[in-house]
Amino acid sequence: MFCELWLSQKYLRAGKKEKIISITALISVIGIAIGVMVLIVVISVMSGFDRFLEDKMVGTNAHLSLEFYGALKNPYQVIDKLKTFPYVLGASPFIDGQALVKNDKSIFGVEVRGIDPKLQAETSKINEYLRSGNYNLAGNEVAVGQELALRLALAPGDSISLISPVTLAKTDFLIKGIFNSGMYLYDSSLILTSIRGAQDFYKIPDKVSGIAIKVDNVYKVETIKEKLYRDLTGFGSFQARTWIDANRNFLQALKLEKIVMFVVVTMTTVVAAFGIVSTLIMSVMSRIKDIGILRSVGAKTKSICQIFIFQGMAIGIIGILLGVSAGVSLALSLDKVVDLISAIIGRSLIPQDIYYFDRIPVNINTGDISLILISALAIALAASIYPAYYATKIIPSEALRHE
Repeated sequence: MFCELWLSQKYLRAGKKEKIISITALISVIGIAIGVMVLIVVISVMSGFDRFLEDKMVGTNAHLSLEFYGALKNPYQVIDKLKTFPYVLGASPFIDGQALVKNDKSIFGVEVRGIDPKLQAETSKINEYLRSGNYNLAGNEVAVGQELALRLALAPGDSISLISPVTLAKTDFLIKGIFNSGMYLYDSSLILTSIRGAQDFYKIPDKVSGIAIKVDNVYKVETIKEKLYRDLTGFGSFQARTWIDANRNFLQALKLEKIVMFVVVTMTTVVAAFGIVSTLIMSVMSRIKDIGILRSVGAKTKSICQIFIFQGMAIGIIGILLGVSAGVSLALSLDKVVDLISAIIGRSLIPQDIYYFDRIPVNINTGDISLILISALAIALAASIYPAYYATKIIPSEALRHE
């Protein structure tokens, strides 16, 4: 093993007649490094966007919601019970429903959510999203998303007309606040009102739709959901829905997009691996005499194969290590690169009125890095196999005939 490893590294070093092999090996290392670096940066940015969007989802909605069949009459008793569970950090009642917004020019659907503003702050980040006005909602008072306010040219103190699907009657609501969650879906179609205001609007006195819950681990909500079905009894039948359930299609689309992007960008590493193939083939052709001598003195085909596989893996590993170092460094300093490009072109690359953030979200995940490392190593190994196999097929007598 050590003999094969020593020979493989010796063949990588330039001799008088083999400088071209060392040059192609260097080009292969650079190609692998660039491929790994690009893959790390792209996947880290995509993971950052995923985490950013997930944060907005659980910031506007609860981690988990209990929807009671036939509505719930005693929500605060349920909340008191829920707060005795160690995995529950907060709970608040809510009423969810649909309505139509009517103004002089158009009519369209929105979601109306009745909340307890004080308790709602325990289960979501609505206080962080407030841009103007306040959440002191009572009676026919509402807070609307910034996109909806811009669409209808509304401001705190204005009124908005909603048509209830229950009575088909138009009700005017006073706008007390405007929020901006950073998610267009919520900011353009969500209207918050008080529990009492929603009860009057939907004609369900003294009842709520369910309970919103904040848990201790947002990524273990599926397990916690099963615990709630087991632990919460005596309050009637309910359905537990996690934030993952509510956004499953969207999350699946993000996951598929990340997988496709991983496969596409990995092709750059595959292309760079052809450099390893060409380097090893040239190395084999230039070492036919050495291979013939080794075979003549009893070297096994396995040893010959290992020499050139180790040579190809050395090129791959060096490229991967350089790529990981450069990729992580670039991902961590991506904001500085963006600022530099913005200064050069004279405008921002990330318009805040479109993306609602001024920094590129980056999430360097050890699982993603491990997958990239394994994939790159597998590609380097695959690129080394054929040249190494070709070397084992060289016949000693033919190799030494002209020597």
